[in-house]
Amino acid sequence: MSARRPRAVIVGAGMSGPLMAIYLARRGFAVGVYERRGDLRHEKVTAAKSIKLTLAERGLHALSEVGLAEKVKRTCCIPLYGRAVHSGNGATAFIPYGKNRDEVIYSFSRNDLNTLLLDAAEAEPGVELSFHQRCVEIDKQSGALACRDERSGETRRVEAEVLIGADGAYSTVRQLMNRGERVDFRQEFLPWGYKELSIAAAHGGAHQMDRHALHIWPCGDHMLFALPNLDGTFNAVCVLPYEGENSFATVRDGDEAVRLFRRYFGDALPLMPRLREEFASRSVSDFLTTYSSRWHFAGKVVLIGDACHAVVPFYGQGMNAAFEDCSVLDRCIAAHPGDWQAAFAEFQALRKENTDVLAEISVANFHELRDTVRRPIVAGRKQTAIFLNRLFSRVALPIYTMISHTNIPYAECVRRARRQDRIARWLGLDLAVWAVSLWVYARHFLARRRATRRKARPLVSEEKGEARASRASESAG
Repeated sequence: MSARRPRAVIVGAGMSGPLMAIYLARRGFAVGVYERRGDLRHEKVTAAKSIKLTLAERGLHALSEVGLAEKVKRTCCIPLYGRAVHSGNGATAFIPYGKNRDEVIYSFSRNDLNTLLLDAAEAEPGVELSFHQRCVEIDKQSGALACRDERSGETRRVEAEVLIGADGAYSTVRQLMNRGERVDFRQEFLPWGYKELSIAAAHGGAHQMDRHALHIWPCGDHMLFALPNLDGTFNAVCVLPYEGENSFATVRDGDEAVRLFRRYFGDALPLMPRLREEFASRSVSDFLTTYSSRWHFAGKVVLIGDACHAVVPFYGQGMNAAFEDCSVLDRCIAAHPGDWQAAFAEFQALRKENTDVLAEISVANFHELRDTVRRPIVAGRKQTAIFLNRLFSRVALPIYTMISHTNIPYAECVRRARRQDRIARWLGLDLAVWAVSLWVYARHFLARRRATRRKARPLVSEEKGEARASRASESAG
């Protein structure tokens, strides 16, 4: 007679929940995954958030540990080689992500990857997925879950040795786990929000812009960015402050949105035939960061992903960090067999410092993307860093390379980057950065002039045509 499998319960079937279920199933656990929403594979589900995501080395490493990385890249993803920074009048500057074509990130749809992960989890012996199940209570002393079926209203209790909260930034498991405990928790909102819009595909389903780039229109206090979809469209995200000029307080309907786009995102506007209707009908979403001093309780409950460290999406690392959580937690469970308290304590010790740092650099990268990325000094600094990385690949790693293309802990990435900056200043490399910046500025200036001339040419032709028509009319008179 086979031994009974130990049972684990996971709340949340988004990205990290199914991946963690696969890890646990392969360690011999019976795993129940409980999700409040319906099964997106078989029914229309309104996503809690649908902003396009990017997959980088950390996420790929976790997926490779369960044998899914190549399938994900092959079926769900489009490789991105850099940023295409738009001036708004047709001029575009390309800034590569790394020193070669291997240093890429991947654009994908949340639903596509979520579907693949759900299928993979369900195929594992011992994994059971349950949908329309709302977590209403937990027994944090025993690891049991009480959930209510959203269709029948029936509530049931699910016993387990351990409960994992993978239920997102507004985690119910976190709230119930922390009830009555001395826990520091805070959430911070950026004074900007966003609306998701779409850029249409060309006739035949082709992309109307470079499909291998993150497209950005930085305008200081507001911005537009776009990521490619497999069907030839782009997911466009319009980021505006909540108050002030060019904000959601002043741009309230589709007509005002068209005027805003015509002024600041002129080359995107012709590619967005549904802008007026989409802007008017879609709600504004927030950019949220969360910090929590406790991620686990009594060796019975633990949090992963956004449930313990939600970050804004401007480093493209939120989901990658959640996948990395699954990999690290799996290693901690292996290192402390049967001792959940020790495994969870080590997991938090290994991850919290790094995810706190990720939260800080994600906000900093937002300010770069919306504003300073358009400055030649930023492009010059990045070009110089890439050049040095080509020459001294082991000792001169740009921080973006370390964050996106390695598994070096986030906090160590920042410490290394600061050491490299101090050495660079001591060696006088700031002069090289300024020289490259001037070269970048000259290129951008010429590109903008060419774009302005192309834009003006049709107007001149129209004026000449009108003048000829007027003279012909006078002659006929």
